[in-house]
Amino acid sequence: MTHSPNSNTWRTAVLHGAVVATASIALFSGCASRVYRPTSLPIEYAASPAVQLDTLDLSSLAGSKNSADIVHWGDLLEIEIDSGLASIPPRVSSVRVARDGTAKIPLIGSVAVGGMELEQAEAAVAATARARDIYLSPFVSVTIAEMRKDRITVVGAVEKPGTYELPRGSASLMAALVSAEGLADSASGDVEIRHTDIRLAGPVLGGVSPTGDDSARLVSHEEAAGSGAPSVRVNLLADNGGPRNRELRDGDVVNVMKRDLPPIHVLGLVHKPGAFEVTANRDVYLLDALAMAGGLSNPVADRVTVRRRVAEDAENVTIVASIRKAMDGRENVLLSPGDTVMVRQTPETVVVDVFKSFIRMSIGSSVALF
Repeated sequence: MTHSPNSNTWRTAVLHGAVVATASIALFSGCASRVYRPTSLPIEYAASPAVQLDTLDLSSLAGSKNSADIVHWGDLLEIEIDSGLASIPPRVSSVRVARDGTAKIPLIGSVAVGGMELEQAEAAVAATARARDIYLSPFVSVTIAEMRKDRITVVGAVEKPGTYELPRGSASLMAALVSAEGLADSASGDVEIRHTDIRLAGPVLGGVSPTGDDSARLVSHEEAAGSGAPSVRVNLLADNGGPRNRELRDGDVVNVMKRDLPPIHVLGLVHKPGAFEVTANRDVYLLDALAMAGGLSNPVADRVTVRRRVAEDAENVTIVASIRKAMDGRENVLLSPGDTVMVRQTPETVVVDVFKSFIRMSIGSSVALF
């Protein structure tokens, strides 16, 4: 009995399809002991929604405002002194307050003004001028022409890491994140603020060092990191850091922690099987994962399994879903980082694959005859 090339081709294709279907069923049956439909999945095995950091209200991260009427080191003061005599015009000077809280005023010399309100600073300048026999009864006006800029370094999962100058009194966690153009997709929501070591930072307001050490000095970020500089953790969602932890000072380093997540694998009857990265602030559903993999390679594919590891020492959980039901929203299951999605063979897909193979092999045989 003779067989035509086409009948042999068809027999080979059918045998191939049967082997594929049998292997697929065997693989599925042995993959896990806990199998669920999306509608019956226990809550403890469900994926957690992504952290929506892009909708975070950063205004809650603003620190308490420092008074603009208090003189700080680094501030640029405009000091006007009027002797009260018509023949002598008022003298106006621009003076930068030193780190020890003093302002070196022309003719008068150094005057301690750090930490004072403007009226107190005016009184201190007038009193010093009289005590040093520079003026008899001067009228003094002190204004803050420019507040000191605090240098804050922002690193980690932000759009534009770098060092930014923020006006003192406005140097808050919110201002630092806004300056860095917001959070990156890889941000976890946890922030570490490394404060400059106050033992090394030098005098603060009116020449008063926290340690009483006149030799205090500024240090680099590297020195501060190695000197046990104090740090605090703030969760941007829980907002449990408290107002004090949201305030920054010169030399602080803000590190937005990254969240490295395992990829989602998509295998089986898709055009581009592989591993796909996920971000901490974006939900990925079953249909999203299939789109990432280039869509279905078999038009009748419907059966999908999602392999999920729920704990380090626990068995895998398998979720069985239907693509058709996912399209109408019933089984478009939310995926977890590390999930493996498998679009599986079914009798219907085997028939389609066999038909495709038959057509290809028939065309090949026909070409060979000529």
